[in-house]
Amino acid sequence: MYKPLIESHVGAWEVAIVLLLVGYILYRLDKQKAAKVIQMILRLLYVVIVGSGLWMLFQFHSSDPLYYLKGLLGIATIALAEIALKRAAHRHSSLSYLVAALVLFVVVILIGYRVIV
Repeated sequence: MYKPLIESHVGAWEVAIVLLLVGYILYRLDKQKAAKVIQMILRLLYVVIVGSGLWMLFQFHSSDPLYYLKGLLGIATIALAEIALKRAAHRHSSLSYLVAALVLFVVVILIGYRVIV
């Protein structure tokens, strides 16, 4: 049961990061309608990411506090990505939020693969 769960979780994150970048670029090119569709798909992926992440956390890693930190950082990554897209949609400065989301994403990956312990 663990393997399909982690595959769906990792796959959803991979697709979400690509869609985040595509959505950001579309908002910056003033293609509001296409960017809004991408953002809605991203939100659906966030549900899959959070759902599978919580399931794995409580099913397999509930005794490891590092995974709780990873979960909180993952939610912060999603929040920063949403802020970046919303600010890009309103034509406000948003590059710093995008960069912060990507940096936090890398930290979450490093924690997940036990590079950061």
